[in-house]
Amino acid sequence: MRLRAWVSAGLWLLSGPLWAQDKAQVMGTKEDRLFWVIPNYRTVDEQRGIAAITAKEKLTIAVRDSFDPYAFPVAGFFAGIAQAEDEYPSWGQGTAGFEKRYFGALADQTVSNMMSEAVFPILLHQDPRFLRLGRGGILHRMGYAASRIFITRGDGGDSQFNASEFGGNAVMAIGSNLYTPRQDRSAGGTASKWGIQLGIDMVFNVFQEFWPDIKQKLTGRRPAP
Repeated sequence: MRLRAWVSAGLWLLSGPLWAQDKAQVMGTKEDRLFWVIPNYRTVDEQRGIAAITAKEKLTIAVRDSFDPYAFPVAGFFAGIAQAEDEYPSWGQGTAGFEKRYFGALADQTVSNMMSEAVFPILLHQDPRFLRLGRGGILHRMGYAASRIFITRGDGGDSQFNASEFGGNAVMAIGSNLYTPRQDRSAGGTASKWGIQLGIDMVFNVFQEFWPDIKQKLTGRRPAP
């Protein structure tokens, strides 16, 4: 009986870390889309995302963000904006122009995700996730969310400059010159695309921070714990 008690106690102690890992949140789910459409796998609650994630998990987040079924209409939305603004005029208008802009937007979106959420975070040992604060006043939370463009967490838990965000999107902006019209390429255009993407990511950080609150207001349902 005493041996059984010691074995049971040992198993209980060993199960503690496993239980804690089950409670840790590695990534968002397909049910947690922004406005029920935009993939949101990068977002986790701060208190549930404390544990560092592996290189494989970083890659999984990037792949799911990039190739989720809803990622394709999102690219179409940005292609529509580019079409309306006649971005890259040499691509023309009509169906042919939209098709080129669509695949350009999809390529930008995919490269940005893969570089800033997988490649750079793996190489630089940074956490690519957005850790939703979920507490405090509105201005405090907005400031926190916007600042995550500049600040991220290292795999060791320390705060670092978000080189993955800046570097990953720089690779996207520079690399896009490989598939955009030669006559429409310029250093200024490349820098503008880089800056716009950083701005878009900052805005999305704010939406990611407040999405559970917005969803609760729209549906009247509290977010699941």
